[in-house]
Amino acid sequence: MTSLFASHDEAVFDYIAFRRDMEGLAAERAATFASDTDLKVINAVFEKMEAAHPKRNPTDEARLDADFHQAIIEASHNVVMLHMMRSMYDLLREGVFYNRSVMFKLRTTREVLLEQHRAINDALQARDPVVARAAVEAHLSYVERSLEDHGKAQKNEEIAKQRFEHEQGRE
Repeated sequence: MTSLFASHDEAVFDYIAFRRDMEGLAAERAATFASDTDLKVINAVFEKMEAAHPKRNPTDEARLDADFHQAIIEASHNVVMLHMMRSMYDLLREGVFYNRSVMFKLRTTREVLLEQHRAINDALQARDPVVARAAVEAHLSYVERSLEDHGKAQKNEEIAKQRFEHEQGRE
């Protein structure tokens, strides 16, 4: 799948759409079916995200981001969903790191991502399935828009470089 994503940009967006659907459902289920201990795990990972935030280490933040999403999937207590997403866990980790690095290039604030995770955690801790699902879906839609913006910016830069080369050749 990694090679598919490397060679087909649209596959990345399909992956994000898949994650939005599955993780939205997982968050809804976790808010409904998670044990108190499941919610403590999710909250503990979120607290680690908050502690890592001021250190500005994208590798640590990406790992914790993936751990946070995985904890939600585990708390959904759906064996089929859990098996599917665990099999994609390495891909999720790579995707989270890539998504974050792209968004940093776009000067997207890291605070936005942290606040989105806070909203997800708050909804789960409140055991509100509707808000939990909506928060996950909003978060992954934001990631998708950021990647689209990055793709447009890259294409614009390629065109600008071609114009610059053409202009340099006119001397």
